[in-house]
Amino acid sequence: MKIKLFGRVWEFKNSALPSVSDDKSWASYLSGKGYPVTADTALRVAAVIRCVDVVAKTMASLPFHLYERGDAGLTKAETHPVYHLLSKLPNPYTTAYEFWHMYVVNLMLTRGAFAKIVRDRNGFIQELWNIPTANVSTFFHNAISGERYIIVNLGKGQTEILRYGDYMYTPGLRFGSDIDPENPMHIASGVLGLTMALNGYAQDYFENGTNLGGFVEYPNSVSEEAYESFVKSWKDTYAGVSNHHKIAFLESGFKFNQLTQKPSDSQALESRKFQIIEICRMMGVPPHKVFDLERATFSNIEQQNIEYVQESISPMSVRLEQTVYKDLLGMREQRTFVPKFNVNGLLRGDLAARSAYYHNGRNDGWLSANDIREKEDMNLIPEDEGGNVYAVNGNMIPLTAVPYNLPKGVTTNAKT
Repeated sequence: MKIKLFGRVWEFKNSALPSVSDDKSWASYLSGKGYPVTADTALRVAAVIRCVDVVAKTMASLPFHLYERGDAGLTKAETHPVYHLLSKLPNPYTTAYEFWHMYVVNLMLTRGAFAKIVRDRNGFIQELWNIPTANVSTFFHNAISGERYIIVNLGKGQTEILRYGDYMYTPGLRFGSDIDPENPMHIASGVLGLTMALNGYAQDYFENGTNLGGFVEYPNSVSEEAYESFVKSWKDTYAGVSNHHKIAFLESGFKFNQLTQKPSDSQALESRKFQIIEICRMMGVPPHKVFDLERATFSNIEQQNIEYVQESISPMSVRLEQTVYKDLLGMREQRTFVPKFNVNGLLRGDLAARSAYYHNGRNDGWLSANDIREKEDMNLIPEDEGGNVYAVNGNMIPLTAVPYNLPKGVTTNAKT
């Protein structure tokens, strides 16, 4: 498009000024763009990286322990070789937080998550190492024994074969095959492709476009000196915060034309907002966790956090617990040991709610003082000082011991 201003011809390309040059909507802009959707490109979308990161950070920060089932219930199996691998140090160079964070990110963005199991000569597990899913070939079967194994690309043309028992594996969504899960990026390619296209549209608009508030036109040409004088006078009189809303006075045939935002631009903006909800829906993360607080209020934010734990974190916890149970415990150990994430800290609410919960548990005899102090990360009371004693309120007596007046002729065997 060409505009003649002050004797000069100003030219704007159609692609650079879509809101001024034509009436085509942003949808026509998308049709000429190709956006390949992979795990790498998906991470460039802000809503995706936030959804993945918030779930991975939550899982990595949860206490994860191996428990042993006994007569006294579940106790921490701190002497088991796997215990410290799960909760502290999977290998000499990786903390448990780093390990689980990477593991969950791979699980959410690819067809599954893998980790290499390193054993000593006696078969005991010594280390766990993350394997990027992009480096893992699909499953293979031994034609004779039916054993499953994977091929890991180590780079520089080198590969490594890991047989079942030498790797930990959590599969993604499975639909058409019980071996090869679906790739979530392929399933969500429509949603993510549209989001990337909208981001590209906005980027091109601001990088290459000209967002004019309006323009002044004059029917005849003006000299260079007159043009410079007019521009200076206009800036001095109407530019800046202090000159907002002033009324412009134009003479000698000058005419001011104001440019307004077209509906096509507002549609693109609304579509970008909607894509955030679509991505959250795809990732199973509530919108307020990606800082979309449009539907969040002070009265419902706590309930939404609880729903986040129930709908996002608890299912992920079960998946990882069962993976550890399947791949890191032997058949005999599976009868005794239980891996478990502790999500109580995410559900304990505010101070008043926790106080009421602990008060009821203590008075009703199903929480001891040390149970409460352990949940609050406080030092325990020594056992000989009653820290592990379960007691009930002293005013509670059996119903049979409650005295009451009976009607004449009615008797009872209750002891008083």
